[in-house]
Amino acid sequence: MAVPPGEWYHESDPTFEVTAMFLIGILIIVAILGEIIHRLNPWKKPEPAYEDLVAQIKQTDWYQELSRDQACRYVLDNDPHVQAYYASTYEAKRLLTQEGFQLGLIDYVKQEAAKQAEKPR
Repeated sequence: MAVPPGEWYHESDPTFEVTAMFLIGILIIVAILGEIIHRLNPWKKPEPAYEDLVAQIKQTDWYQELSRDQACRYVLDNDPHVQAYYASTYEAKRLLTQEGFQLGLIDYVKQEAAKQAEKPR
């Protein structure tokens, strides 16, 4: 049976639309269930407490070395830019694990401490 050009087989078949809508509904339900399972993942490790991460940061060798210098300790304790380096658990974990992030903070603290030392009081 020849089909006239421009006419598709499913245009005259109402079961195609029902089947397509059914499959779209199934896909939506699967996506919603997948998102629920992803958010309620029982195998995911719990986030460490922010205070614990800050305590770990303050126990690291590079932080201890910086805090020995009076000017660096002042910058570490009082500069809001330093606080922004570990403002949340994500940044705190990043500061503990990524050497480049640590080096950036160390350079910043040393630069600010040098500026503080140059200023006459």
